[in-house]
Amino acid sequence: MKKNKILKELSIVFILTTILTMIILKINYMKFSMPPAYTGDGLYLSYNVKNIQDFGWWFKNPNVGAPFGGELYDYPFYFDSLFLFIFKIILILAKDWGKAINIFFIGIFPLTSMISYYVMRKFKINFLISILGSLCFTFLPYRFFRGAGHFYLSCYFLIPLMVLFLYKFYIDEEDFSIKKFIKNRKNLYSVLILSLIPISGIYYAFFFCFFLMIVFISKINLKNKRTLNNLYKLLWNYGIIFFVGFLIYIPGLIHNFSVGKNLEAPIRFAKESDMYSLTISRLFISPKYMNIPGFEKIKLSLQEYLQYLPRGEGTGVEYLGIIGIIGVVYLLLMLFNKNKLKDKKIIFLKNLNISAILLGTASGFGLIFSILVSAQIRAYTRISIFIAYFSILTVCLLLNELNKNLKNNLHKKIFSILVVVLFSLTILEQIPDNLNYEGAKITHLKEFQSDRKFINSIEKMLGNDGMVFQFPYHKFPEGGLGPQDYQLFKGYLHSKKVKWSFGGYRGRKSDNWNEMITSLPMEQLLKKIILVGFNGIYIDRSMYKNKEYVIIENEIENITKAKPYVSDDNKLVFFNLIDYSNTIKSKYNKEQLLNEKNRNLMIIHENGIYGLETENDRRWRWTKKEFEFIISNQNQNTEFSLEADVFSGYPQNSELLIDFDGKKQKVVVNNKGTKLKLNYKLSVGKNVIKFITNAKKIYAPGDSREMYLRFENLKINE
Repeated sequence: MKKNKILKELSIVFILTTILTMIILKINYMKFSMPPAYTGDGLYLSYNVKNIQDFGWWFKNPNVGAPFGGELYDYPFYFDSLFLFIFKIILILAKDWGKAINIFFIGIFPLTSMISYYVMRKFKINFLISILGSLCFTFLPYRFFRGAGHFYLSCYFLIPLMVLFLYKFYIDEEDFSIKKFIKNRKNLYSVLILSLIPISGIYYAFFFCFFLMIVFISKINLKNKRTLNNLYKLLWNYGIIFFVGFLIYIPGLIHNFSVGKNLEAPIRFAKESDMYSLTISRLFISPKYMNIPGFEKIKLSLQEYLQYLPRGEGTGVEYLGIIGIIGVVYLLLMLFNKNKLKDKKIIFLKNLNISAILLGTASGFGLIFSILVSAQIRAYTRISIFIAYFSILTVCLLLNELNKNLKNNLHKKIFSILVVVLFSLTILEQIPDNLNYEGAKITHLKEFQSDRKFINSIEKMLGNDGMVFQFPYHKFPEGGLGPQDYQLFKGYLHSKKVKWSFGGYRGRKSDNWNEMITSLPMEQLLKKIILVGFNGIYIDRSMYKNKEYVIIENEIENITKAKPYVSDDNKLVFFNLIDYSNTIKSKYNKEQLLNEKNRNLMIIHENGIYGLETENDRRWRWTKKEFEFIISNQNQNTEFSLEADVFSGYPQNSELLIDFDGKKQKVVVNNKGTKLKLNYKLSVGKNVIKFITNAKKIYAPGDSREMYLRFENLKINE
């Protein structure tokens, strides 16, 4: 293709796709400053983008996770760096996180269409079919259901280039021999694509590496000397991908090396690979089937099936559309074709299609990989977007071949009209109901405006020194509340200077401090947060069950005498603690205040100790065989004391070995109880008190806990 010609064609594709995008998304309903998804993972995306807007990149944010600030080094956004970098460029012009998300979200539609079109033209498919096939791929249900919630998954625009790269490897077009590497300019383009893959989403990179192996296996011929050359090329390709992946992950490696591995980071389990696996039937099931009049039996059967098998990430995400269904069925039928296929492109796509299904399907090879290698890749249903492109590309290749065989111009015109009608109906059928800006406006605009007004008012009350403690305490990320996991980010999203307690990464010091503080009685909690600098309390009522927030609000009002300020939608409550703070702080001079602040910033984190249990006046906690107190101290000359009555479950004497800073002591324990008193002078930084016992495990049928010792009346003072 000539350069000028392809640029003109791409311009046409861009204009056509942009117009269709504006119509399908109902862009006239768009509130430019409000993101398309103002709930669930959409709030996490908004936090990421605003973090880049405020502080240049996504690693650190001093305005969340107060009092220490938030860090995201433990989260794998390294492998989404391409999208985060695009956001950074957009923010230079847009200067607003909501506008940036909308610009990028709208932009991925024409970007996907243009790249897909370019690849289809490289496959020698004609102009009309390439446009229609690319539009079909661009407007897949997968993208609408992912939306701006799973935004980085919606950015699947590099998949066509991945497929083109795989095909060139398949037909031996790429030459990676070291002698010819620099001379062959095409190799530089290949290196660029390989370098983009590890920063365009960990799932798509993983699937690409899998397909690269499949292509290599399909080319193995022990009688052919090229097999060794293909192995070199395979290793070279993997080498570039892994090297770039390693480079971008260096900040995470440095962070883990300097502060230690995060033991509380979210863990994936092999069984989740089955839970979020590909379900073949759902490739053929559209949510729109539920709305077809006169098909009551089908509706009931589908409802029963979907209730019985709640696997995957939602009905409709995997749906291929009419063209995709035709393509996937054809590729599966070709597996049983007695006559050998001669078209290398179809053979290539047939191999990739069946391998994708075998890897992704429930209890397939993906589960085996999770068990034997790593469970970090768990949502194999996401391979459906590759299957969709294989299928659409197959139909386009078949239609292109059919068009070539038509000699009569009239037949060609009729054929073109029929193709346009078929693809138009397919695209129309692929568009879900209400997943557009009109739906977003109806669902979230009032809440968005109420939140913005409420938080702007808080900022005016507190000024530049505002620091707000948020209720309820909630783990970040993946705290287990699904759509509400990131709701507490709303405070940060609508503010400029105020600091917020939510957003400290789980298992790190900010989260540990907030978790420890929220375990205290309200009066003690309020005094401690005041002394470290907080001057406001924010409560999200919607995150509580059975109106539990009423008790908390009443306690705060009774203790502080502050009146609650409530949002227009009655979901958010704020207590201005400036007056109460002044009352508390007036009891100390400057030096005393600084000492109190440092003392209250101490973090006591527990490992191997179970939660508090009570019965009448008794209070106790069970421990594992090995347990420890981890104390992060900010102040010099700090002493730490611990008192408890320690019991084993048996009359025989056993030992409790205590180790602090290399100093060890032994305590004899039995079921009669032993008074334990410890007093240590802490150093600045991390201090660990380790305990290990040789007591026998408590026999407690039906209780899955590993209980060895009982700590009664545990008191900790610093």
